[in-house]
Amino acid sequence: MTARSGMVGRGDELTRLLDIAERARRQEAQIVFLCGPAGIGKTALTAAFCRELPDFRILSVAGVPTERLIKYAAVNRMIQNARSGLPLDQRRVDLVPETSSVMAAGGALIDVLDDFRGDSPTALVIEDAHWVDAGSLQAIGFAVLRMMHDHLLSLVITEQVRRTKTDMGFTGSIRGISQLDLGGLSAQAVREYLAARGFPAVPESQLLRITRWSDGNPLYLKALLAASEGGSPPDRPSLAEVPPSLAGAVREWSRSFPPAGRLLLDVLAVLDAPATVPLLQRMTHDENVLQHIDDLVTAGAVTWRDEAGEPSLHLIHSGQRDALYSSLPLPERRRLHRAAAENVDPPRRWRHRVAALASYDAELAARLARDAERESAEGDLSLAAQYLLAVSAVSPDPDTRDAALLQAVRLLVVSGQYAPALAYASRVEAHPASPRKQEALGFLEYARGRDVSAAEHLRLAREAFAGVDEEAAARASGDLATLQRSLGLGEQSARSARYALARTSDPAIIGEARANIAYGAALSRGPAEGLRMLTHLRPNPADVAPADLDALVCRGTLRGLSGQLVQALSDLRVMARTSAPGLTRRTDFAARVHAASCHFLLGEWEEARRTLSLAFDEAQVSGRDVDFGVLHTMSATLYACRGRWEAMAADLNTAEEIARTTDFSAPSFHALQSGALAAFVRQDWPEAMTRLRRAQDDSANAGRVRLYGTWFLPLLGVACVRAGQLPRAEEALTTLEEIEPTGAMPVVARRWLLGNILHARGETHAAVRTYRDGLAEPPVGGEPLIHRSLLRCDLGRALTELGETGEAQSHLADAERAFRGLQARPWLEQCLALRDEGAEPGRAADAERFWNELTDREKDTARLVARGWTNREIAGELYLSTKTVEYYLGKMYAKGELRNRRQLRDLVQALTA
Repeated sequence: MTARSGMVGRGDELTRLLDIAERARRQEAQIVFLCGPAGIGKTALTAAFCRELPDFRILSVAGVPTERLIKYAAVNRMIQNARSGLPLDQRRVDLVPETSSVMAAGGALIDVLDDFRGDSPTALVIEDAHWVDAGSLQAIGFAVLRMMHDHLLSLVITEQVRRTKTDMGFTGSIRGISQLDLGGLSAQAVREYLAARGFPAVPESQLLRITRWSDGNPLYLKALLAASEGGSPPDRPSLAEVPPSLAGAVREWSRSFPPAGRLLLDVLAVLDAPATVPLLQRMTHDENVLQHIDDLVTAGAVTWRDEAGEPSLHLIHSGQRDALYSSLPLPERRRLHRAAAENVDPPRRWRHRVAALASYDAELAARLARDAERESAEGDLSLAAQYLLAVSAVSPDPDTRDAALLQAVRLLVVSGQYAPALAYASRVEAHPASPRKQEALGFLEYARGRDVSAAEHLRLAREAFAGVDEEAAARASGDLATLQRSLGLGEQSARSARYALARTSDPAIIGEARANIAYGAALSRGPAEGLRMLTHLRPNPADVAPADLDALVCRGTLRGLSGQLVQALSDLRVMARTSAPGLTRRTDFAARVHAASCHFLLGEWEEARRTLSLAFDEAQVSGRDVDFGVLHTMSATLYACRGRWEAMAADLNTAEEIARTTDFSAPSFHALQSGALAAFVRQDWPEAMTRLRRAQDDSANAGRVRLYGTWFLPLLGVACVRAGQLPRAEEALTTLEEIEPTGAMPVVARRWLLGNILHARGETHAAVRTYRDGLAEPPVGGEPLIHRSLLRCDLGRALTELGETGEAQSHLADAERAFRGLQARPWLEQCLALRDEGAEPGRAADAERFWNELTDREKDTARLVARGWTNREIAGELYLSTKTVEYYLGKMYAKGELRNRRQLRDLVQALTA
């Protein structure tokens, strides 16, 4: 539908309109109210819809603000439009005078429509109906209600649907009336919108920021693109980038409301926060504010939300707020900020005081600096950053302004506010060279997902601070250690962390340094070694001090990587329940990602998906592009295991695109692992082996191989076995055995890989013993359901070869139950195929008997199934409905005691071979 109409993101709405038009063709008159805020695309959708109605005669009229008080102005223009082929004097004959009654005006319109449409179905289009005079709306309503048995479709486009319906007289339930509310475009539709206008693909985080800022409203998107001057769309839409054209358009739109409504919109734009009714009453000095709010809500200009048990009013999206704010004259803007400062509590009060200033204020700057210091000491880094940004705006001393901005940028990044921090990048780059500038540049590079560059800036900052400001040097070195661990540089990370420990007494820096020392040891010598360096943490994760939360997440991560999956979740779940101020956002994000991985390995896939969904939500609010890459690899893994190949491919492609934009190898490493698992599930052994070997052979991943080896080395080894590459499989086993396990999962995985190697060598009895050892391993650290089930399948295969079909079928039945519970369709089908192979003797006679029991039509259907045809294709070939095809399949499954389509296909192919 999109391709046919040229529309982006409106295929469903266009289909619905065409369905309604079809009813009008059948002489069931329809009235459709198409509503939505300014710029949402109502006119574009209407134009596309009308292009799809070649057999309709279309009569349209648009409301004009200047005619709103002229009675029947729109009706008379409609009458003239209906006579467009006549000379001007004839078009103006019998126009409706203002003194006419609504019934007379409506009757005149009916007569004109009868002449206009002839025998053709007709579409009556009223655009901008909120600007149409009330008399015309009443007359149009009167006319269309009396033509409900004609081939008539009335399309009423309005921004204020309730008022328009009331003016037309549609206050009750009337058959044939429907309403289509246009919302913003989805993120995917926004991507298509950008592509259709020749703009290059943008990273997902940028796409989500643009979508969120604009609410998917094409008016805002168009203005944003116009402001890009032919380049990429602005990475971070902000007030400074609001084009004058958009501000003007939004100002015009706001004028469609009475003065009291316009004032409410201005107040909300200045507050830039939800507002309760009492606050709005104080700000506007209007006791009747609820009535005006109701009009705005009805028009889709604002919305109610319930926060903390108290309803509050919100603007619809950030772009609307920015455009309203930028259209306010400066004196009015300052007046409203002063009013806000008198009516809100700190810290919001100080932001409004700053915005209301017309000059610098040393006293206010000093107070804000003290507040920033207090909040930073108490751990609320985000609030401290806001105070510092205010200092950078109001202090009369340029050095103070510069220092405050650089410090604020660092705190914004540490607290996960990447987009706000990057909005100050140009100001940071304009600063003269200094250690703090190097530090701020490093954090900005980190926000961009460029960890190598970020680490270099922080190294230079540490060197510049050394001997001058040891506490600042310690802080920079601690942050450098975290980046080096992200880069897989274990020894360097540990050295930088120890440098920080030797020069600081700050509990937060000490806690992060200990985490980095442990993680560095894990990168160098394996997860178990890293865990030995975290024995200072209390066993109960709930008792761990806030300063040690980074170390707690590190312990949870290393536990998961070494096999203690349940204990890992205990550590990582604490983060989901903790709102400790000062906690770095990267720690919280890492906890969610590793928790999802642990749930996956335990076979708790729904919980893994839920945890992953929470991480996606968090990344959409404050995420780096790199974060999305990690999330998409995990999502691709879950989709692959359930056989949802299209969704898997989309996620994996996104992850690989993101990996190509970064300057370090971790995103590519994780994408390769995910792609390899997908290939493994599909039994594409060469592809799985190639991807995992690429991940392993990259020297930048040496530390990651030790860290993540228990997860991916078993897959690599088994894939090598199945691809006939035994020496490589043995190499993978040797590397895996060098990693010390702390739970059952790595041990079971080793037995699984070793059993495959022995089986491939022809040592089937030894393979069976090894598999049985794997099954006998107690579930220390949690039941490794996936590895155990895959091992059961291979044990069943080996036992079948030895003729021990009874035990083989028992193990395969256990694996089948596990895979069925996980909805792991590919592995389930592979397991069922093994069960069928074990039950093969005696099936030939049964197969012949089954075929002879089929009807001719069932045989025709079965033959096409064997060719790989879909139900829809079979239905088309045999002139059946898809429901009938499904009926035949069900009958055949019952006759042959078949479980699925694959078994039917294999059976027919064997019979016809």
